[in-house]
Amino acid sequence: MRHNILVMLTGVMVTLVLAGCSSVPERQLSLKPASYAALPNGHDPLNPDRLSPTYGSTETALALEEGFTRYLEHKHGRALNQLSISGGGQNGAFGAGFLVGWQETGQRPQFDEVGGVSTGALLATHALLGTPADDAVLEKMYTTVTSDDIYKNYGILDLAFGRAHSLADTAPLRALIAQYITADTLERVAAAYDDNRFIWVGTTNIDYDQTWVWDMGLIARDGRLELYRDVLLASASFPVVFPPVEIDGHLFVDGAARSNLIVAATTGTERPKPPPYGPGNFYVIGNGKIENPPEALRKAIGEIAATTISVMMNTMTRAGLARTYIGARAHGYNFNLVVIPDDVAIGKDPLAFDPEQMRTAFDAGRALAKQPDPWSNAPPKIIDLSDWAFEILETSNVK
Repeated sequence: MRHNILVMLTGVMVTLVLAGCSSVPERQLSLKPASYAALPNGHDPLNPDRLSPTYGSTETALALEEGFTRYLEHKHGRALNQLSISGGGQNGAFGAGFLVGWQETGQRPQFDEVGGVSTGALLATHALLGTPADDAVLEKMYTTVTSDDIYKNYGILDLAFGRAHSLADTAPLRALIAQYITADTLERVAAAYDDNRFIWVGTTNIDYDQTWVWDMGLIARDGRLELYRDVLLASASFPVVFPPVEIDGHLFVDGAARSNLIVAATTGTERPKPPPYGPGNFYVIGNGKIENPPEALRKAIGEIAATTISVMMNTMTRAGLARTYIGARAHGYNFNLVVIPDDVAIGKDPLAFDPEQMRTAFDAGRALAKQPDPWSNAPPKIIDLSDWAFEILETSNVK
């Protein structure tokens, strides 16, 4: 894969040199309303000062005033089990393995909400549906694929003469998504939606510089299979390397470009009241390592590029964990986090899609889930914050 990255980056340089040899047609800014998406705070993407109609019922105003977590608690008459799955490319194999191992312990709850970004978006559907057959799909998705199942590199001439607008073609990934997100899958997601169980997927709208959070259950209820697949592909389309996905005239790339975690607990116009049914659980599966030991890199463009991508993902994950922790504590919920243990050899390149590294990550996740208590109950300290700033996070819950 490092050779592939070298080829890709060489293509970028050639493209810049020969940019004048081709012309790229202008686009008009789309004003198409976000029928199935909202901003992370529950507001309308095209009218950020207004609440979003995405939740789609006469109860919308109440839901967005109280916050969606409180709204959903009242619908179910109990505390909730919420799951957020981060991005991480091939390291999603860890999350798949953890979900499978957790199920095998008999302790995995039925989730009321699942949020996913990037590779986490590809895990989210089957995590919510939650049957042994769905777990088998996750294992197959993350232990049998190679880079050829995800993308195909464009040639340098394609890049130089404007025949491509990314370094690689994700037609293989589109086909893989279609294989596992079928009409039957959509019907099951729609049934979960009718039972007030939700899937949220984060994408980055690069025209508007916004994170759009898609209500996948609503899309499923309306029978929009191709849109469902497009949103998943967009969420997993790492910028520049993979092409953006156009939906209703808007251009979308990987949700992790702005936020590596989706946090439903941050919606609402008022600070949450104490939980009416006691504390629920907010679970986070981080498909990466939080701490990487120092290591002198070789001055090789592929190694530097791959490590830089990994650093960017880790940074976004840290910021997302801080927001998630605040949301969980503010709602009086338990915060539960797992990440890839430091001693697991996952490689430095999250876009390698190396079968051996993915199997290692999957097995590590599966084993960790079977430990008596695999969870951390606080996010890692953000190294560039002072201790007093972190203490504010720790005391941010409702009294």
